[in-house]
Amino acid sequence: MTDKLVEFLEELSRALIASGNSVSETERILRGIAESQNVEVEVSVLPTMLIIKAGGETSRMSLAAQSPGVMPLHQVTKIYRLIDAVRSGGTEISDALDELREIVGGPHRFGRYGMFLGYLLLSVGIAFLIQPDLNLVVYSSLLSVISGALIVLGYGNRRLSLIMPVLASFTVSGVAFFLIRAGAVTGNLTLIVPPLIYFIPGVTLTTGIYELASGELVSGSSRVIYGCMLLLLLVFGVLMGMQINGFPQEEFAAIKISTLSYSPYIGAVLFAAGIYLFLSVYRSDFPWILLVLYTALVGQQLGNTIGGGLLGAFLGALSMTLVARAIEMASKTPHFVTLYPAFWFLAPGSIGFIGLANLLGKNYLTSIAEITLFSMTVIAIALGLLVGALLTEPFHEKIRAPSGD
Repeated sequence: MTDKLVEFLEELSRALIASGNSVSETERILRGIAESQNVEVEVSVLPTMLIIKAGGETSRMSLAAQSPGVMPLHQVTKIYRLIDAVRSGGTEISDALDELREIVGGPHRFGRYGMFLGYLLLSVGIAFLIQPDLNLVVYSSLLSVISGALIVLGYGNRRLSLIMPVLASFTVSGVAFFLIRAGAVTGNLTLIVPPLIYFIPGVTLTTGIYELASGELVSGSSRVIYGCMLLLLLVFGVLMGMQINGFPQEEFAAIKISTLSYSPYIGAVLFAAGIYLFLSVYRSDFPWILLVLYTALVGQQLGNTIGGGLLGAFLGALSMTLVARAIEMASKTPHFVTLYPAFWFLAPGSIGFIGLANLLGKNYLTSIAEITLFSMTVIAIALGLLVGALLTEPFHEKIRAPSGD
């Protein structure tokens, strides 16, 4: 029994890490399952390693690396349902192990064509959020066709996924800079952010800062370093795209963008629809994802009005965490499923990406300001998540995953 439990905990830890869960949340879940089976365990989870000792005699150490890409969210929902079933005694460990392997090995609900269409929609949603100019939205959408095709091409191919950030940023930026140089398009660096939003590691960096603030120094540091490396890979691809066009960045770094006040709300709907297809979301989860997106958006705008962008980032993260936990407590949707898209929508990584690109273009003062803003924004979001987690911690035992589809 203990051997089977350790094997299940090992497989579950790998699945949770692959989904992007923090190590503290993963450890909490593993200990909760062991307690439900009346087994004492010692658990240490890292992004690349797992150590489990159960019952004072059975122990296991294994690799638990996060694979490139994002786990389909319908699989995450199923995993949380399975966790709830095991903790409540409704499923035996041996059956749960088989079911977990079946979940992780399952296909994307909408296939490659659904992923491609979904990425186009979520990219348009991001474009409405960060560059509310109709012309730039159209241009970004056309560039998203390139990045979406590359993402679909590399889906399930681990080797190709490793080089995809450089390949996508080089291809998208090369086409964008060629069009700008030819006079067919008028734009700036924000033109290439929506097409590359999948590769911008805002979630990874925010999770890393969150783990550092939670005392998980090894895990947090590794995520931050990994996120910074992804940013550098993206910038490297952009630099190559810039150089093959002989196009200095200073010529298009500044442009006045017209503001449409309602554009973020339009963007939220388009983004949620895109997430539904791209990340393979259950229909029953979609309304709650949209609710958390709007909560984050309203919290962010309220903070921006009261005290500026950093307060907006904090209030957006805090409000979306509280609402996501409340939804989970009502047995609707696991909090991670509703929070993950909201991470993308806040898009803190795009600021740092543009800042690094400006640095390469010798816009030193602009780049320093943007990189500093990026760092503070990530910290503000992580702090909002941490405060939200602390406020909801007393209710963890009452949280149950949904039973419907």
